[in-house]
Amino acid sequence: MATVDLERAIAVATKAYDGRVDRQGEPYVAHAIRVMLAVETDDLRAVAILHDVFEWGTITLREFASAKFPKRIVDAVDAMTKRYGETTAEHMERIRASSLASSVKLEDLRDNALEWRLDALPDEQLRARLVAMYRESAALMGADLDELCGREVR
Repeated sequence: MATVDLERAIAVATKAYDGRVDRQGEPYVAHAIRVMLAVETDDLRAVAILHDVFEWGTITLREFASAKFPKRIVDAVDAMTKRYGETTAEHMERIRASSLASSVKLEDLRDNALEWRLDALPDEQLRARLVAMYRESAALMGADLDELCGREVR
């Protein structure tokens, strides 16, 4: 049975992602759900379903705050949220400082870089740019993108 925090996170995320689509044209919530299902604890699942509510969702800080999530979840979602003008290295450094955010980020990268998702992108230039960004992020997290995705390492 899910904790109250996880149930609340699912409700908040469902509202935040409502009507939003990813780069492949699929409902954005599907990505968040796949990441959520790839992690083990309810705290990780709450962070996973919420990890993109500010970047890809339509939620305000006030709405998020009104959900009254525990500080550990708020801090991890905050770490996952890229700031305007922030470099990838700065962002990954902030994520690495949170064990919850670190675990979720690795699953986020894995899901984003799955071949079927990359193949569904509208053009090769976008694919190349995103793969480079995912590789850099994975390396900064101390991981290899191909290994995360279960592909043979190049």
